[in-house]
Amino acid sequence: MGILQIAFIVGLAGQSVSGGAQTTPGVPVPIERQLSGVTPREATDLIAKLEDAQRFLRAGKFQSFEHLAGSIASYDKTKVSPREAFLQVPFKSVWNVERVRSDNKLAQPYRLAYAPDGLGKLYWDIEVVLDINNNIDRVSMTYRPPAPF
Repeated sequence: MGILQIAFIVGLAGQSVSGGAQTTPGVPVPIERQLSGVTPREATDLIAKLEDAQRFLRAGKFQSFEHLAGSIASYDKTKVSPREAFLQVPFKSVWNVERVRSDNKLAQPYRLAYAPDGLGKLYWDIEVVLDINNNIDRVSMTYRPPAPF
């Protein structure tokens, strides 16, 4: 088991003790989007694709990408369907966009973060995978606690 996996498990264990009752205010999300491995244009294009997908779903148009969303079992976000969770995220408010290194030439993963209540609070960790044609192939969203360090 890698160090990141162990740190994640320790973080989850600490959060399960405190539950979802966080009373300290979150740190405001940075005004300027944080980018890692992507240009501002690439980040803007990715967010536009996600917003288009939201618009098409709301209009009842078929979308072929896979979508998963979840959270720790006791968090309220598990009561919301994955589709509704996706539709509720204001992608313009995503504060972090990162290209994930991959040896797969057929798919390009990205990681986005959306913190509805500010940094240091529960947030959406969003993985978006684009296919070889640069279309959305998969969106995986996990509502999780911030890292404990």
